[in-house]
Amino acid sequence: MKATNQSAAALPLVLWCIMFLAGLVVLGGGLVNRWLEGESLAQRKFIARQMALSGVAVGLNPAIQADSPLLRSGSPDSEGYEVTITGESGRINPNHWVAESNRAVFQRLFESWGHDLDTSEAAIDALVDWIDGDDFPSAKGAEREEYEAAGRPGYPTNRPLSNVREMESVMNLREILMTRGGWKDYFTIWHTGPLDIHDTPDWMLADLAGFTPRQVETIIEFRAGADRIERTADDQKFPSIEAVEALTAADPRQSQALRGFFSTSGGVGIRRIESTGFCNGATHRIVVIGRQDGGGRILSWQEQ
Repeated sequence: MKATNQSAAALPLVLWCIMFLAGLVVLGGGLVNRWLEGESLAQRKFIARQMALSGVAVGLNPAIQADSPLLRSGSPDSEGYEVTITGESGRINPNHWVAESNRAVFQRLFESWGHDLDTSEAAIDALVDWIDGDDFPSAKGAEREEYEAAGRPGYPTNRPLSNVREMESVMNLREILMTRGGWKDYFTIWHTGPLDIHDTPDWMLADLAGFTPRQVETIIEFRAGADRIERTADDQKFPSIEAVEALTAADPRQSQALRGFFSTSGGVGIRRIESTGFCNGATHRIVVIGRQDGGGRILSWQEQ
């Protein structure tokens, strides 16, 4: 009778052990699966980066035009890359416009992003203080005392921006930039001068010049020529800003922006190469700024 009681008592313990071991097996299987998935994702990301690098190598070739079939390879569902080539002279260089004491270009841009004049002025003042060589704060700006009070000793740099990402560190300006996805694409440090109307992206034509979608389309269609592909042999050039005004039937505010911020002088041979590599759902993006002449010398390299 005693042995029977011991057997009955042992049975729940055996069942519990079996359930415990089964749980360990299930848990272990899940961990292994997650590990395998992680390894697979890491491998796919690695391959995607290699694909993006291949695209950069193609895009840096000065003989490659935007309609070249070499700019696309493979499929996003498998492995490959896709490259876009644009000019860098259609973006705002903050160093240039601050040196020119031209605040209007920033005011117009920030206004189109939905910010009021006071917010914009505080951001512009802080940007001026960051770039200029003195320690005297602008009316709504920030110099060393303000940065130290915010726990950021050693700022501002009091020199021109060395890269676009540095703008995130400027007091008052960061708050504006963080409200605009893709804000880095609006700026450059490589082109000095007014924006070349032939290289200006569609979103910049809309935000900075205030053009309607139809007016933007009209400009791009003219630039692209008969094949409707920009940066190819049949591209057309505007002879003057007045020609842009006439083609778009620009209103007075749009004309003011065109004459104040844009030119038709042509770019300076600087390419912006955006290469996206992919591998079974994983992607990797590389943005390279390089000179079109001189063997495709690289000026800037960013990976995302």
